[in-house]
Amino acid sequence: MIYTLPALFATIGSILCFIGFRKKERTVSVFTSLLSLISSIFILFSKNYSSSFFYVDNLSKIFSLMIAIVYFGVVIFSIEYISNIKERFIKVYQYFMLLNIFVAAMFFSVILNNLGLIWVGIEATTFSSALLVAVENDFTALEAAWRYIIIVSVGLVISLIATLFLYSACDTLSIFKLLTIKPTGSLFLLGAILLIIGYGTKAGIFPMNTWLADAHGKSPAPVSAIFSAVLLPVSLYPIIRLFQINHNILLSEFAFILGFLSVATASIMSLNQTLYKRLFAYSSIENMGLALIGISLGSYALFGAIVLIFAHAFAKSGIFMLTGNILHNYKSKKIEDINGIIKTMPHTGLFLFFGSLAVTGAPPSAIFFGEFLILSKTIDLYGWLIGSILISFVGCGFLFINYKVINMVFSGQRKKAIKESNFTLVPIINITLSILTLISLPFLYRFLQGVIK
Repeated sequence: MIYTLPALFATIGSILCFIGFRKKERTVSVFTSLLSLISSIFILFSKNYSSSFFYVDNLSKIFSLMIAIVYFGVVIFSIEYISNIKERFIKVYQYFMLLNIFVAAMFFSVILNNLGLIWVGIEATTFSSALLVAVENDFTALEAAWRYIIIVSVGLVISLIATLFLYSACDTLSIFKLLTIKPTGSLFLLGAILLIIGYGTKAGIFPMNTWLADAHGKSPAPVSAIFSAVLLPVSLYPIIRLFQINHNILLSEFAFILGFLSVATASIMSLNQTLYKRLFAYSSIENMGLALIGISLGSYALFGAIVLIFAHAFAKSGIFMLTGNILHNYKSKKIEDINGIIKTMPHTGLFLFFGSLAVTGAPPSAIFFGEFLILSKTIDLYGWLIGSILISFVGCGFLFINYKVINMVFSGQRKKAIKESNFTLVPIINITLSILTLISLPFLYRFLQGVIK
């Protein structure tokens, strides 16, 4: 079936890397990721589909396209980057095998018609990606991978319990049936609250967000890119479905509080960050917190959340790939050691600056538009006081992050330019796509009208 093709191509790529093409794992991965991208574009213009196993609407299609674009870019960027890591924890063919199966699990998670199977898909991303965190093979990377497994697994146990509660309340886990019956009741509400906490853990939502900065900070640049760009949004996907099933007021307020605290925490923590990858990791927590707020509010705020998620995927994946260039040439992860990037690596420096502006919501970026819709709905429902506090946290995050990035890019003595890798074109394209997302907003709105209510 056409809707499973992106996931099947990624799965085939993983199998081929493992059994027969260990010297050609880069070529195989590029080819299968390209096929996944082409099939995702084709699916975008195909009819919606539902069966006992699959539920594919326009939301599923947008998520599949987002995963496919980032997947293709990360595979291309990994071709050279993985070779620059000298003492790898896993071999190159194992890296591409795990990367492919990790993406396949995400593809499946956004097209399944069963909350239980979605749980299986998202759980599979944990075990397939844990070793990717530890690729650089030092103590801190292994510790970050262990912390990632432990904390995220706790969250997934909570989401499994939530799934059991939902089944007890509704006698079904089919998304299509749940959308039809619109379940209510205290048991359903308890399961829904646990589901938000469980999947929120994987999305980096407060209070279970402590794994995220470590995992992003210690992972290789392409792994950090795909984690932040698509793993976090895919973890929010079941929560979007939950609010489609029943937009309960208590549930909405609970999700809003968690999103609000995530934004506040990320904004405050951004101030004292000394490592640039951790700085951008906290930016991801802030963006996912805002997305959760938009999901909880519904209506045009939900559209704002989807726009934010979509544009963030391209910009943040580009930024994390550029941090790989910085680490390779400066040999340091500390912000204080990095200066004058615009002089040493002009393309990296310029697009790191543009990408930072984009992910922090500088106008007229698509993320700014998404944030504007979310903040407007917040003021409409919760009043100017709550809205102003939230705007203040978002504004502080913008200032803290961009102040540090501007110092990294533009300050320092004039230095000799370094020849930049040809693969720098990949993050440049991704950040450009994020900026150009603004142009696609009218199409995106019409496309998602059946989802946004």
